[in-house]
Amino acid sequence: MIESVRYADRGVFFELTLSAPQQRNAIGMREVQAVKAAIARIPESCRLLVVRSEGPVFCAGANLKEISQGLMSGDDFQSMTNTIANLSIPTLAIVEGDVFGGGAELLFSCDFRLGVFGGKLKIPAAAVGLCYPVEGIERMTQRLGSALARKLLLTTEALSFEDLAQHLAFDWLVAADDVAAHANELIAKLIGLAPLSMSAMLTIIKAVEEGRFDRAEAQALADQCSSSDDFLEGLRAQKEKRIPVFRSC
Repeated sequence: MIESVRYADRGVFFELTLSAPQQRNAIGMREVQAVKAAIARIPESCRLLVVRSEGPVFCAGANLKEISQGLMSGDDFQSMTNTIANLSIPTLAIVEGDVFGGGAELLFSCDFRLGVFGGKLKIPAAAVGLCYPVEGIERMTQRLGSALARKLLLTTEALSFEDLAQHLAFDWLVAADDVAAHANELIAKLIGLAPLSMSAMLTIIKAVEEGRFDRAEAQALADQCSSSDDFLEGLRAQKEKRIPVFRSC
């Protein structure tokens, strides 16, 4: 573990925190390697990855100094965000600060996004002569639609979290003082749902997004859920009017 990236195994969820507010949580090669190493430590029993940060900036994207010096490339940064996007468990970004550049790719690599009122997002790649990471453009277009992707990438205009929420780029917006309580509620809800069901549906959704949907494979995942102990537990809990206790991972 390095000072700029901290992680913690909370039992049924795993928390990853960018902790270099003095450098606006910019990502260099050390951070890329640390994030990927942390994700590799996520145990099979975990049902959720939470990504958050410290300071007024959630993430300023790739470290441009390291890129200009040839110490890292956009592909290195993309490999990190792909690792997050390809997880079979849900991911939740808790965004308490502004987002710049490739920080947006980190944000949109997560399945769910909780932000604060008053935040803003700006992608200035075109202003400095860079092309945003190619797979990042693809993912942003898939998840946000081409109109919003054009506005973010081709105008370099800063958009408020409120504007982005209208396009479903944020799932929830709350006041800064309410983040902790709302985050705890969301985490409790997500980790309380059936993990096998969540993983199956998430895998199918991502396959559709990426144009690799296979109906037979999707049906096999659905059938696995239907024959699982979790499904039986869900039915019992409904009949007994209690909260289900799911165990499949």
